[in-house]
Amino acid sequence: MKKLKVALRKWNKEVYGDVDSKIGTLTDEIEFLELKGEREVLSEVELLERKEKFNLLWHLLKSKDRLEFQKSRSRWLREGDANSGFFHACVKSRRRSNFLVALK
Repeated sequence: MKKLKVALRKWNKEVYGDVDSKIGTLTDEIEFLELKGEREVLSEVELLERKEKFNLLWHLLKSKDRLEFQKSRSRWLREGDANSGFFHACVKSRRRSNFLVALK
């Protein structure tokens, strides 16, 4: 088990690394391209690069969201319903996300 844990940690660092710093870097790069686009017309290569960066940013944000969701589930399993503040916050959040505002 310990060898598996070490291997999984190594794999996680290689594949995901520090997601927050990657998100910050991508955001800065996209912002730079946006500002450059306001000053002058972006080339096809730059437009394609910006689109790829947006896609990568979206995937990183999605993976960060999944990670936080998994952490909250493991916390819930560990602490159970005894942590009533956390339990009620989860229930409230779930109720909000399942609520229908209007039908088209």
